[in-house]
Amino acid sequence: MNTGTLILSAIFIAICALPFILTTTNSRKRKKQMLKSLTQIAQKYNASISKYDVGSDFIIGLDEVKNLVLFFKKGIDNTIEECLDLSNYKDCNTIKTGKHLNAKSSAHAIETLKLGFIPTDQTNVAPQFEFYNEDKNMQLSGELQIINTWQSLIHQKLTAA
Repeated sequence: MNTGTLILSAIFIAICALPFILTTTNSRKRKKQMLKSLTQIAQKYNASISKYDVGSDFIIGLDEVKNLVLFFKKGIDNTIEECLDLSNYKDCNTIKTGKHLNAKSSAHAIETLKLGFIPTDQTNVAPQFEFYNEDKNMQLSGELQIINTWQSLIHQKLTAA
């Protein structure tokens, strides 16, 4: 092979690989920033994060010692920071709202995906963590799996207590 072909091949490979490298780098940076934000919330409540999951624009974490669930969501114009003491709740559930795509099929499009908490004291407001909103996110990217994992994890913690 001559040197010119070798150089052109190397440039072509670099151009093809660059989008994947940039995407991975941005994803790691975003995950690190979200974890930093969740850690700051945990510090406010003297908690330590033992488990966490990062979504497209949110992070959810758990302090297993203090039985706290922490949630951070970064929006375009606002941020949501939540910390819930699980001893004040009796259950949690997945709240899916959506619409049927057409009358002939059973296809269903998810519009919102939330994790709702049922307080032990019925006079308290039932908080909800919004994992996905069709108006803010283009498509689901793992939120359904994350919410199912956390619903079962929190449900186990609440039934064990």
